[in-house]
Parts: sequence; C-alpha cells; structure tokens
Amino acid sequence: MLPSPTDPTSNDRGVLHERAASEGLLLALLGQHAMRRLRAAHAAHNLSPRQFHLLGLLRDRGAMTQRELGAVMGVDPSILVTLLNPLEASGYLSRERDLADRRRHVITLTPAGERQLASAALAQREAEDKLLAGLTDGQRDQLRDVLLILRDQLAVDQQAGCAPSATREPA
Repeated sequence: MLPSPTDPTSNDRGVLHERAASEGLLLALLGQHAMRRLRAAHAAHNLSPRQFHLLGLLRDRGAMTQRELGAVMGVDPSILVTLLNPLEASGYLSRERDLADRRRHVITLTPAGERQLASAALAQREAEDKLLAGLTDGQRDQLRDVLLILRDQLAVDQQAGCAPSATREPA
C-alpha cells in the first residue's frame, strides 16, 4: 500500500517531486523555456527559428537547390516555400532558375541576408548568455558536450528506425 501523500510521517515526497528532478522532464521544460527566448530573439529580427536555420545553412554551405535545402532541413517542399517566400520578399535570399536544369531553383544568400543573419545570431548569443548566466564557462562546455551526445544518439536512433512512435494522450 502506498503511503498517503498527506501522511506527515511518510518519506514519500510524491510523484510530482520525484518527476521534478527527472532528467527528461527537466530537459523538456528547460527546452520550452529556451525555445521561447530564442524565438523572441529571432522574432525581434523578423525571423523564425527555421528561417534563421535556413539562412545559416546558406551562409555555411553556399547556394543550394530548393530540393537540396529542403532535404538538409528535413522540411516538406510546401513548408519550405512558406519559409522562402518572405525571406525572398525581404531581400535576404534570391531564388533563380538553375541554368543547367530549368526545372530547379537555386537559392542564394544575399548581402542583406548575411547582415540579417549576423544581427539575429548576435541576438541569439545574447539570449543564450542570459539563459545560461548561472553556469561557468566549464559547465557550459560540459552541457554542450552532453547535449551533442544526446543529439547524435537521437540521429542514430532515427536512422535505425528506433524513434519512439507518437502516442495520443488521453483527453
């Protein structure tokens, strides 16, 4: 028989207390908080996190076809278009027909896009610095290392088809 949560002699601190220190739950809750801060930093520069990522890919990898960009980002073509259109309208990227294959579009980062990305990246770093202000440089390095290990393992699991299936929560 489980001790009553109202029994003052009980050593059981309760499921909620136990779960409050759960690594997975902490990671999820902190992830939500971090995403809100990063989304706000990007939004202040008229970008969504995905658009920031898209501009960063073009900056780091150079021009890509629309299909290549969608594959690298893991984004459906219809979603990619909704990301590209406002960036093109703002002058942050150009989308031109591939001279070698007129069916393809080549996406290129413009100088205005480079400036916008640099400005948003600075805002992101400032948001991260505030978020992680309670950690030493060494702790931040450790956190980054652990998060990279988790990310890499998730990628391996997904490639092996071991990703957890989506479950419906009861209403």
